[in-house]
Amino acid sequence: MQFSFQFPPAEDAPAQARAALEVFDQILAPDVLEDLQLVVSELVTNSVKFGPARPITLAMAIGTNGIVKGEVIDQGDGERAKVEMTIEPTVDGGWGLHLVDQVAHRWGVHEGSTHVWFEIGPQRRT
Repeated sequence: MQFSFQFPPAEDAPAQARAALEVFDQILAPDVLEDLQLVVSELVTNSVKFGPARPITLAMAIGTNGIVKGEVIDQGDGERAKVEMTIEPTVDGGWGLHLVDQVAHRWGVHEGSTHVWFEIGPQRRT
């Protein structure tokens, strides 16, 4: 099953994204839905904070094995992301990608963009 959502580059976009994912509460295990909401919220937050102020797209596919593959796309060119996207938390921030790194099975950024992909499933990374 494939799904796509679009959100404005506004302060409430992360909350809109979390709410949109509630429709999967009968499809996904509760812990997978919780992880998905966390990862999507953090990635959409980064798009709002560091993106080019264009619509943010969330594209997802849910496999029969319970693995969710998704992408958050904010149409940025990745230049600012090279500086801002670090998984090293500091007192001032940086916890978002650290959390994504801890929860997602795999994740990454398409080279030269702020097009971030992720995979989440029934078992967290160990």
